[in-house]
Amino acid sequence: VIKITFVFFMASLLCTKVDFRKVVLATIVAVIHVGILVLSRDLGSAVIFFVTYLVLIYVATRNPSYLFLGLGGGCFGSVIAYHLFGHVRQRVSAWKDPMAVYQNEGYQIVQSLFAIGTGGWFGMGLCQGSPEKIPVVKNDFIFSAICEELGGIFAICLILVCTSFFLMIVTIALKIRNPFYKLIALGLGTEYAFQVFLTVGGTSKFIPMTGITLPLVSYGGSSVLSTFIIFGIMQELYIKRQNEVERLERIKERVHY
Repeated sequence: VIKITFVFFMASLLCTKVDFRKVVLATIVAVIHVGILVLSRDLGSAVIFFVTYLVLIYVATRNPSYLFLGLGGGCFGSVIAYHLFGHVRQRVSAWKDPMAVYQNEGYQIVQSLFAIGTGGWFGMGLCQGSPEKIPVVKNDFIFSAICEELGGIFAICLILVCTSFFLMIVTIALKIRNPFYKLIALGLGTEYAFQVFLTVGGTSKFIPMTGITLPLVSYGGSSVLSTFIIFGIMQELYIKRQNEVERLERIKERVHY
């Protein structure tokens, strides 16, 4: 749920005229959130907070230098985290060569790749696969279970559904005039999109596994609840956008007459 409050705080801070002081304050708040999550071994949430911070700063300031500075700082922080924290090194080693560490940290990703390969394009059928061989399959590796039992075509359709929802959020953000609502839409949309990207990318070994749930698909209470809240907020922003359009049309009619 802190993902939602984080976006609201950033939007309220950056919706008016943005100066250097506000950028520094937003950076300090983002560093605190990301640092706590890294220490808690929640790498996926840390990446989501960081990327959301970069997007909101860039949209609010329209200054590419802040974006490049943020990316550079993120890369530098990742290198430091790799050398300081053992759990970060374990995730990276499991991503680079999971077969070399199959008995330890690479076991999950290897079983995930086996499941994806076994399912093929059309899958083995419901309850015909063996997704239970993947540890924590209901939470972190649900996409692998979908690929095994329902097939690659179904998995691609699921990704397209998630992508279409993100594009709808971007459309709302681009058309809404209020800067506060615009930043909220972009922030929540970024969090949703990267949550999907980290889940699918981690289970398919495209990126290191981060332990993020797939929205409304993975098992979990707080994740499902926060996703429903995000959907409700986006629905309200869509209604506000429609009200803005109707108000502009009425103004144009008055001017015309």
